[in-house]
Amino acid sequence: MCEPGAQEQGFPGGIARSGEQHAGEGKHQRSRSKAWARALEGQYSQRCWPLRGLVLPASWPRPGRVTDPSAGRGSHCRVIEAVTNLFLHLSQMKLMSCTDSKVEQMFQILLDPKETDTDKKQKAAQNLIVLAREEAGAEKIFQSDGVRLLLRMLDTGREDAMLAALRTLAGLCSGHRSRTMAILAELGAPRVSAMLGVEHEQVSLAACNLLQVMFDALKEGLQRDFRGKEEALVLDPSKELKLLIGHLLEMLNREGTSAHGRDNILNLLIKVVPRKSLRDPNNSLTLWVIDQGLKKILEVGGTVCEAPGSLPATENSRMSAAVLLSKLYSDLKCDAERENFHRLCEDYVRSWFEGHGLAGKLRAIQTASCLLQGPSEAGNQVLELEGIMESVLALCASVREVDQLVAVEALIHAADKAKRASFITANGVTLLKNIYKCSGRDSIRIRALVGLCKLGSAGGIDFSMKQFAEGSTLKLAKQCRKWLCNEAIDAGTRRWAVEGLAYLTFDADVKEEFVEDKAAVQAMFQLAKSEDKSVLFAVASTLVNCTNSYDHEEPDPQMLELAKYAKQHVPEQHPKDEPGCVRRRVRKLLAAGVVSALTCMVKSENPALTNSCRELISRVFLAVVEEAADRGSVVAQGGGKALIPLSLEGTEVGQAKAAQALAKITITSNPDMAFPGERIYEVVRPLVRLLHLHRTGLENFEGLMALTNLAGISERLRQKILKEKAVPMIEGYMFEEHELLRLAATECMCNMAMSTETAHWLEILQALLLSPNVELQHRGAVIVLNMMVADREIAAKLMERHGRLVLGGWLAGALPGHCQDLLPSESHVLLLRGTALEAWARGAGLCQGPSWQQQLHPGEAARPLPLAPCGYMIPRPPFLCPLPPALRAQKLVLGHEHVVLLGQDGTIYTWGCGRHGQLGHGGLEPALEPRLVEALHGVPMGDVAAGGWHSVSVSEGGDLYVWGWNESGQLALPSKALAEKRAPATASVSQHEEPCPGEAELKLVNHEAALGAEAADFISIQAFPALLDLPEGSEVSKVSCGSRHTAAVTRTGELYTWGWGKYGQLGHNDTASSDQPRQVGYFPANGLTVEDVVCGPWNTYVGAVEK
Repeated sequence: MCEPGAQEQGFPGGIARSGEQHAGEGKHQRSRSKAWARALEGQYSQRCWPLRGLVLPASWPRPGRVTDPSAGRGSHCRVIEAVTNLFLHLSQMKLMSCTDSKVEQMFQILLDPKETDTDKKQKAAQNLIVLAREEAGAEKIFQSDGVRLLLRMLDTGREDAMLAALRTLAGLCSGHRSRTMAILAELGAPRVSAMLGVEHEQVSLAACNLLQVMFDALKEGLQRDFRGKEEALVLDPSKELKLLIGHLLEMLNREGTSAHGRDNILNLLIKVVPRKSLRDPNNSLTLWVIDQGLKKILEVGGTVCEAPGSLPATENSRMSAAVLLSKLYSDLKCDAERENFHRLCEDYVRSWFEGHGLAGKLRAIQTASCLLQGPSEAGNQVLELEGIMESVLALCASVREVDQLVAVEALIHAADKAKRASFITANGVTLLKNIYKCSGRDSIRIRALVGLCKLGSAGGIDFSMKQFAEGSTLKLAKQCRKWLCNEAIDAGTRRWAVEGLAYLTFDADVKEEFVEDKAAVQAMFQLAKSEDKSVLFAVASTLVNCTNSYDHEEPDPQMLELAKYAKQHVPEQHPKDEPGCVRRRVRKLLAAGVVSALTCMVKSENPALTNSCRELISRVFLAVVEEAADRGSVVAQGGGKALIPLSLEGTEVGQAKAAQALAKITITSNPDMAFPGERIYEVVRPLVRLLHLHRTGLENFEGLMALTNLAGISERLRQKILKEKAVPMIEGYMFEEHELLRLAATECMCNMAMSTETAHWLEILQALLLSPNVELQHRGAVIVLNMMVADREIAAKLMERHGRLVLGGWLAGALPGHCQDLLPSESHVLLLRGTALEAWARGAGLCQGPSWQQQLHPGEAARPLPLAPCGYMIPRPPFLCPLPPALRAQKLVLGHEHVVLLGQDGTIYTWGCGRHGQLGHGGLEPALEPRLVEALHGVPMGDVAAGGWHSVSVSEGGDLYVWGWNESGQLALPSKALAEKRAPATASVSQHEEPCPGEAELKLVNHEAALGAEAADFISIQAFPALLDLPEGSEVSKVSCGSRHTAAVTRTGELYTWGWGKYGQLGHNDTASSDQPRQVGYFPANGLTVEDVVCGPWNTYVGAVEK
């Protein structure tokens, strides 16, 4: 900000200069004024940014208006005065905008009893609340003695001042534990708790919010944003927590507490006492509340509103108490804790039942009803107490309406258990019918009707289990719909009609009639949107029954037959519960507006919206989005928005159902339209949860398809998917056995590949493989191995595009201990280092993912394991095979059961299985360690190759040496099997049969008589290396072996092949096998010179150039 005196040295042109003007200065006045104006504008724009938008008075002179040179000094003085006044005005504005002054002014307005301007007070209160929600503003209020001033506002007793003070205190406490502790010490726990019990509902609600914020700050500590910003030493807040909760429990049964205040206390205890997650082992707060306040909670749950002297309560009080009891019971960890809970409940009910006459019995029965609505196990044990059920039935026949009301309601809740339902059916049906017919009070009649409905639906969805006569349930349902549509009755009574329909709609006939009655459906939806939220569970249950969205498993046919044979009851499905009927009912509910009703139910912030209720709503949503044609209307009515909180909160099953519904919508709808704005990013996490292995295959598939659509929208969504760690799961599904899962995962990965981070995986692998750190290099090799063994196509792509480059970089300048070559297989990998050879094989812990264990060299073993691309190998321990000190590895090739290694000095080492002579040591014994091929020692070799069970080497002079198995002529030595095929009279082995080395390859068949004297020259096994001469004395430059054939390239560019030719791999335009080297005539006929050859197991690849 410019200071008032800055213009003397800051502005050009000598505006404040004293003394006479120099001669000739007047003619430059206009140019100096313009310069002054530009400078002033620059000063304002650069240093005095608050001036933007400020309009100067018209009377103030502008520098550009100085046109008369004679004006001279007077004009300059007026300008200086104007600018000085402007800076004084800005200084006052700055002072007024200071946070401290703002806080002080707002408190003055709110605390001034003479201030009568209501709008001004409201604005001051709102500004104070907004300021407290920001950390800087909250700290200013706190340091400016704001807490004391807020207490003065609370003492005024005015509702507006109290609301502003409570909401400001909530802003100060939010996320800041030390400030919360200080405010709590200043305010006092009794005073804060007492604010909940005031008659004014908004003040009570604001006090509830303040306590909620305090509990969160004390339990969770400082938020991350505030760490390091406070220096106060904060002690363990558990004492303050228990102090606050203790005062809340005391207020539960205090007579001065208002009805809505009592509900707020129950709601607050529901939120703060139970553990957030069952993974948290500490439930000490729950145990403390049970010991100190369980009886007080039961007193609220057992309140009979119509009885004299009862505690003030609302329609939701007993339901809130039941939810709190259920939460406390679910938070217990062991049987001993549950037994203590049961004992306390039984003692409380027994104390009222036995010692307080008829009023005590009513209180005991009402408490049992509350327990049955909450922790039903504890309620059922209470009903087992002596005399309880008998008193319930006796009070149903009482002439007092209060007695009948309590008893009938208890009877309804008691019928949940099949054993007790049978007892009530046998002893209480007639009584309930008489009450329904004779009672003059609607609230009692509707409860009796619900009791009959519940007893009539005891068979559930089993069509063969009928409790009443045929047609009785339809009559009961008709009466319930009649009560439901009667708007003259209050909503609290009509909700019982929905309770009856929730039971009766197990019957498919009742479902069909109900969805046809549009008035009844609309009336139920209107109740769901009303303030009485105790009807939510009943509405959700009715809709689940109508849509058949509950879980039902198809029985095992064998178990079904066994049950019929044993004459056991087998459940039967109603014909109207077939899929076609269900779809018709869903369409009718959609037309009636079920989605808008469900959306209103989800928005409800009430204890009645329990996790079980959320699960039921999620099931209904999943049913209504089953058909793709209906999903657009669901989104249009707000279904997509309502599903997001359902997929993030509630039971695990409910979250899964909601997430699956979200996936269905995302698959067929435009995600940008279904989830506009930032909401689309909230959909990612529920969809990723569908990819977990414990989900069904359908959930996995739909989650992948939905993520595919999201990944194709924007980079930010792809980043969100990456952040949720979905990429490893997507990759895992790319290798699933189910084809649709593989396709969906691959398509999703294709969209994810557009993300720069996802596409950088190859560079990451290359960096690992080329790392100078041997451990990182080793881990990179294992990662590459896992990718290559997972799928042949992936291995091919890696080797074709990047593998050679990586291995080339590996080899360049590699140290003796660094890997110089990598030969992967489907089950193994060989790492060739400068002084050692390592073999790695898949470990046994496959259930925990692929694990790779270091092994030694391949040797003889029980069974062969596959090797890509053209051989087999068997690894055996120990896991390090040191090579001789003088040996430096140059090349390593693998056969099916043996290994050939070429040293840098031209020597050849072999090991592995030798039963076909493929090791070249002169015998058929295996070699468990690398052994020098002594027959070739002294002849420097330039190349080696290994077939299935034969080996070939090329000397530096171009000579070709072969050894091993020759059954198919792969050594180019006389083969007896081929001679038998060529014999006209004997063809013991079909040309289309592949010889098997594991059967009788070493046993010579006695066909000397047919084959003549040449049989003695046949060679099946060549255990020593043999020199092979190609036609015309050609020198070999390159050699390669397939499983049973061999190919050699000469230095003049010809290609010779021999061996097994069933699949045309020899290139002679036939499928004949040959034990003689034959030149492939295709290349010279087309003017091509062969440079390279690579053999697969049953094919040959040739690289040739034009001559």
